[in-house]
Amino acid sequence: MKKLSILFVCLVFVIGASAINQKDDKIPASAKSGFAAKFPTAQKAKWSVEKPGEFEAEFTLNKVETSALLDAKGTVLETETEIKESELPQAVKAALAKDFAGYKLDEIEKATDAKGSVSYEMEAVKGKEKLEISFDVNGKLLKKETLKEKD
Repeated sequence: MKKLSILFVCLVFVIGASAINQKDDKIPASAKSGFAAKFPTAQKAKWSVEKPGEFEAEFTLNKVETSALLDAKGTVLETETEIKESELPQAVKAALAKDFAGYKLDEIEKATDAKGSVSYEMEAVKGKEKLEISFDVNGKLLKKETLKEKD
């Protein structure tokens, strides 16, 4: 029985490692090389398929949690960098104070698209209500989406 338990545990590890490698195998070499060229000092990159033809790398850059969305050619489509609430532009802080007073903010990120446009994305929670919201640099609300419990 003990041998069977050990064999089962080993089998679970082998299958888990295989699944991780298969997931990473779905990322084109050109996406990985484009990532390496753009973020040469990135640490602990974890890859996933965002949607067909788009791949996300989550990593640490200069001790900051960051993610990058790349296409199959290795072109960076968007980067998201974790920031503190105090780092939000004054216009975004004003919009939050006006329209989202009493909400607790979480997962605040600065997003920069391929054209250099910047937006700020975050979760806002008040009681049982959980929203994903984003603003442009001028404090204009770009998105307000209710999140379900699983999100």
